[in-house]
Amino acid sequence: MLLDKVTSGDHVCWIVDDETVRLDTLADVVRAGLRESERIVYCGDEPETVLAAIEHRGVRTAVALASGSLRASTTESFCLDATGAFDPAVAMGFLRQERDRARHDGCRGLRLIVDMSWACRPVPGAELLPGFEAGLNALFAEGYLLGICAYDRRLFDPLSLRRHTGTHAGAAGTGMPFDPASALRMRLTRNPYGLRLAGEADIFNRQALMSVIEHLVDGHPGDGTVAEVDVSGLRFADTAAGRILSHAVERSAGRLRLVGTSPTLSRLLDFHGDRGALARQGGRHLLGLDGDRLDVHGGRLGFHSDRLDFQGAQGAHAPDTDAETDSA
Repeated sequence: MLLDKVTSGDHVCWIVDDETVRLDTLADVVRAGLRESERIVYCGDEPETVLAAIEHRGVRTAVALASGSLRASTTESFCLDATGAFDPAVAMGFLRQERDRARHDGCRGLRLIVDMSWACRPVPGAELLPGFEAGLNALFAEGYLLGICAYDRRLFDPLSLRRHTGTHAGAAGTGMPFDPASALRMRLTRNPYGLRLAGEADIFNRQALMSVIEHLVDGHPGDGTVAEVDVSGLRFADTAAGRILSHAVERSAGRLRLVGTSPTLSRLLDFHGDRGALARQGGRHLLGLDGDRLDVHGGRLGFHSDRLDFQGAQGAHAPDTDAETDSA
């Protein structure tokens, strides 16, 4: 299955290009959510037709709708204002209301599935969507919501798809199931106050990482607490990710430190001069050098870990020849 490994806290860009695969996968996602006692909210065009197709695949959507375990909404109700324009405030209000309602009702989580086809139409304000999607990652990092945004490859041009994919922490598509090891998993923590990172931080999820790091710094309680960003779970980080982390430490003026930096990741941070050295000194070396290496892909420097505890993804990152080159 394409999305059988997603869990609460993930924000996934799902590239769709086959109708049968789309409906089969939707049925799998809804079925899994019901099994986990989560609330599922589906948003998109003609939701009744979609839910009927899912029912045909053995998921009792009518019963789930009646019980409140499943809710459906049109795009207009989800993110468009009264004039038909995309309004980030309307969309965020919808998400928070659904989150709070699910918590109040005792649901174990909220599983949000959104058909993003509306964004390929001439909707006023659609240009605000990438920034909004990137900002949502802080909400998902709370660990209660799961977000799956379906972008149809047949409707979006390659450049637009790439732009939208980069605002998510993970991706999936036909023949490419969601893999937690190659995605970036970000979870906000309370004790200690901070953020836990796992998986791979690279050009494909750079905007998502930057948004959550900025949220952590801007939301600092200012009571003397030092926020900890635990990077011990990272199995890959490119130099752009290192720059984001280093800048966050510098900007925090002593209110944020990195924890779990291996010697190899510290070397990557050192490529950012004084800013990187500051981040390196703020972290505690909890991991050994064995199995770590610095790789160069198409001029991009990256930290990669082959330690057994981080195994799971097959193969190393391939160079992205179309990406902007990060200069060390």
